[in-house]
Amino acid sequence: MQVIFAGGWRGRWEGWLKALNEGQVQGFRYAGMQACKRTRGQEGKVEGDWEEFSPSLPIRVATAVRDGIWLMVQLRNALRPLPTVRLTVPVISVGNITVGGTGKTPLTQWLCHRLRESDQRPALLTPLTAWQDETQEHVRFGISVYAGRDRVTNAKRAINDGATVIVLDDGFQYRRLHRDLDIVLWDATAWLHPANPLLREPLTGLQRADAIVLSKADALEERQQQILCERLSEWAAGGKVVAAFGYEPSKVQAWREGQTEVVTGERVVLATGIGNPFYFALTAKRAGYEVRALVCFPDHHRFTPDDAALVTKIARHQRAEGVLTTRKDAWKWQAVWRDEFPLLILSVRLKWLWGEEALWEQVSAALSRHGLQASEA
Repeated sequence: MQVIFAGGWRGRWEGWLKALNEGQVQGFRYAGMQACKRTRGQEGKVEGDWEEFSPSLPIRVATAVRDGIWLMVQLRNALRPLPTVRLTVPVISVGNITVGGTGKTPLTQWLCHRLRESDQRPALLTPLTAWQDETQEHVRFGISVYAGRDRVTNAKRAINDGATVIVLDDGFQYRRLHRDLDIVLWDATAWLHPANPLLREPLTGLQRADAIVLSKADALEERQQQILCERLSEWAAGGKVVAAFGYEPSKVQAWREGQTEVVTGERVVLATGIGNPFYFALTAKRAGYEVRALVCFPDHHRFTPDDAALVTKIARHQRAEGVLTTRKDAWKWQAVWRDEFPLLILSVRLKWLWGEEALWEQVSAALSRHGLQASEA
């Protein structure tokens, strides 16, 4: 499978970081990188032993840049301290400690769905703008979304509109609102090491979490899941890993009417702008497709006609029979896509591996502290 990082300098920079991080997981060498002895086994799952090693020069350079960003954030917070606001309703945060896609969108949708089943009226606060892809994905799911960086003001608006629970999307590093429950996602395919250049803050920050959930855990063998849970518990100073989920393909559909759907087993090119494109490739292979190339754009990238022309050129070169993308990306492709190749949407659904009810028990406990009841269904 050919991997192409597109989308200008940002795409190349993000791609370089993703490839470095993915290299630590998959065990291949990238730019002279010394990697863990881990390999991909049956169905692309990670096998082998975890191994401590000295990060190579590219990792050290990326980590130095990351540390500089951390320092600037710490200085900003020290020079501009802001008070923490307590609300009259429960606040549940869904966040992460790394940059990129860890599965916040599907977990947030699961949480809001369960809250509505318990006769609660959740409101989702996102730092993104109203037109960005994840915001629109939540709106299409039927969630009441309040977009914008001033989440204190948006929370008060939501409560005035009748919200009984506030859900913070990407809220782990947001300190302005007091949380009743901090849920942190860890991408099971990510590199668990202090030198990981995609960390938003030191791994010791996991000690602030109330519950840690593994996403994309189906990419690991059961033994590796257990080892990862143990390592995360060490960093979090307690057994906080309560649940794990993965994704399974649900359906493939053509974006436009009249286009012929590519059947399972035929050749496709993947074109996506998400945080973890490599896992998307794994999911496409599990759906039965022969993936000839993976074209990675930056996370939340707004596609242009030039992007469509590039993907079409790659598909033609690979003799592909279609281009496969995510549902979130498809809405951004619609205005620029050419009809030479059918644009196909691979839909997935969240699949709990273990711990769903254990996580819901913590949500229920947070609600009960405010005198609210949650059903067990």
